[in-house]
Amino acid sequence: MMKRWMAVLLSVILLVSVPVMAKMEVSAAPVEVGVTTLSDAAFFNPVWAQMNLTITCGSKVWTKPFSELMGQQMRLYTDPDTGVNSCCFVGIEWADEFLEQIDAELRSPDFVNTAVPEGYCYQFVDGFDLWYLNVVQSRLLDGPIESIDVELNDNTCKIITYADAEAEANAADYILAGTCTTSFRGSSAARINNIRVAAGNMNGYILASGATASLDAIFLPRTSANGYKSAGVYSGGKLVNGIGGGICQVSSTAYNALMNAGITVTMRYPHSSPVSYLPLGTDAAISSGSKDLQFRNDYLHPVILETVVEGKNLTVNVYVKGSDMNGVTYKLWGKKMSAMSAKTYLTVYVNGVEAEVREVGRCYYRPLQKDDEAED
Repeated sequence: MMKRWMAVLLSVILLVSVPVMAKMEVSAAPVEVGVTTLSDAAFFNPVWAQMNLTITCGSKVWTKPFSELMGQQMRLYTDPDTGVNSCCFVGIEWADEFLEQIDAELRSPDFVNTAVPEGYCYQFVDGFDLWYLNVVQSRLLDGPIESIDVELNDNTCKIITYADAEAEANAADYILAGTCTTSFRGSSAARINNIRVAAGNMNGYILASGATASLDAIFLPRTSANGYKSAGVYSGGKLVNGIGGGICQVSSTAYNALMNAGITVTMRYPHSSPVSYLPLGTDAAISSGSKDLQFRNDYLHPVILETVVEGKNLTVNVYVKGSDMNGVTYKLWGKKMSAMSAKTYLTVYVNGVEAEVREVGRCYYRPLQKDDEAED
């Protein structure tokens, strides 16, 4: 859930540099003077053992008794200019566990939070974990000895959908499972525009576990109102102008990335004629009402799609939680059978060793009748 917190030294630097958390402004870095425990009465008031850490959201209260922390090691520092002391926890696993528990409850659909709309939840803002740690540390040496309460609101949390919260919470555990890059060098401005629009509609798409998606739907209807322009499309073995021309390069690139990530493709059609940007047998056409690329997430966690358009290249990335991949990787490839036919294969690797080769498709093409200059 959380990004691993910064090193202890960074915690101390923030402690003396952020006004809400600082004891006072200093001009020199703090100097370590030793390591002790929170139960050391020479530095920390033993009354802390009777206090609590509490975080509240509406009527919900999460509590962490200080008595559970008294054995925690504390690193002590002193400011060389002023002599003011500060401290920080040597181990922060206790805070990790405390905040992860709260975060998990906040993004649960069963948690009632009247401060957010239906279908949305709270998630800690970036840096909340480090800020919270410093709130606690700044009080331990000379702050008021009382329970430390933090209330969750729009300043400490962001409001996002449940699906986005789940994906972000696990982002640190996600890996690039599948990718593919194709070039659109030589394409017209209209075709490049359509590639950018379709790729933009797909960028950041989150597919929940067990859900099926349609690229035809993700791309939105190919209309000028949706940003599409007229460019070259395949029709009846010919290249003609049609609104949205070029989006098949996005679907084809996505097909390769999805298959390389082990995503289950439930519907895929090759083009009627070969394309120039991918090997024979590895393309995927889109045509409203007749051809679509549909795929299902059979993993236990959401899958995240990313598109990058840079220079004359389009890249589609698929991120999957590492534990779902479990050391298995995939590679899509095509084997040319003739000038106008190919077989599509998927090689499965386990811990880098080839384990299986699956035939996943057969493609039959016809020559493109070039009445006009082809773009693809």
